[in-house]
Parts: sequence; C-alpha cells; structure tokens
Amino acid sequence: MEDMQEILLAGPYTINNRSIILKQWTTDFDFKKEFLTEIPLCIRFPKLPLNCWGVNSLSRIASSIGMPMYADECTAKQLRVSYARMLIEVDVTKPLKDEVMVEDSNGRTFLQPINYDWKPKFYETWQVIGHNCKQEG
Repeated sequence: MEDMQEILLAGPYTINNRSIILKQWTTDFDFKKEFLTEIPLCIRFPKLPLNCWGVNSLSRIASSIGMPMYADECTAKQLRVSYARMLIEVDVTKPLKDEVMVEDSNGRTFLQPINYDWKPKFYETWQVIGHNCKQEG
C-alpha cells in the first residue's frame, strides 16, 4: 500500500510529452464510465518577463488557463529564462487558450502567448479525447 501511494503521488508521469494519469484501480472500474475531462498539461510561457516568475504571479497567470499544479524545476529555480513552464490541470472539453492578458507588478499589461507541450484533441460528438475515426475512414 505504501509503494502504491508513493507511485500515485510521485507524478506527474509523461511519455512523449503526453501526461499519463494514474488512478487507483477498483473492482467496479468501468472504462465506459471513466471519462476524464480535466487532465494535466505542460504549458510554456515564452519570454515571460522575470518580474512575473514569482510563485504567486505564475499561479495567477496559470489560473486563467486552468488549475495550477506546479512549476518545473528550471522555472522554480530560474535556471532557464527563455520560458517559464508549468503543469496545469485543464478542462479539455473547452477550447484551450493560446494567449492570456497579464498585468505585471508595475501595472503594465501585455498579451502572453501560451505554448502547449501537447494539445489533446477533444471530439464533442463522441465525447472522447483522441483521434477522429470519421476523418480516417
């Protein structure tokens, strides 16, 4: 049980820059009923001014996109300054933002672009994330 909890809480995990969501298995698990609409995505804020790199500032900016989870180590320690990178839980049934309006500590506002490491495709007709079978056929 301790190992399981450690693995579940140690994430997030990714393969090919795509998040893997781990959930504890239960005997009544049903793939058809288990549909996640909120998933963690890694996002980047390219050329974000350094005065916006504080925990509170990053959290406020990320909150306009989804639920901030945490900044990566390079962002938190300001080891790489070309972009800030965060993991954010977003609702994939809604359009993903490509930019947000930011007000810095000096009161200046600017449009901040958002880059996604991976952008899931949500198909509303079938209520699924993945590929469009009709376009392939």
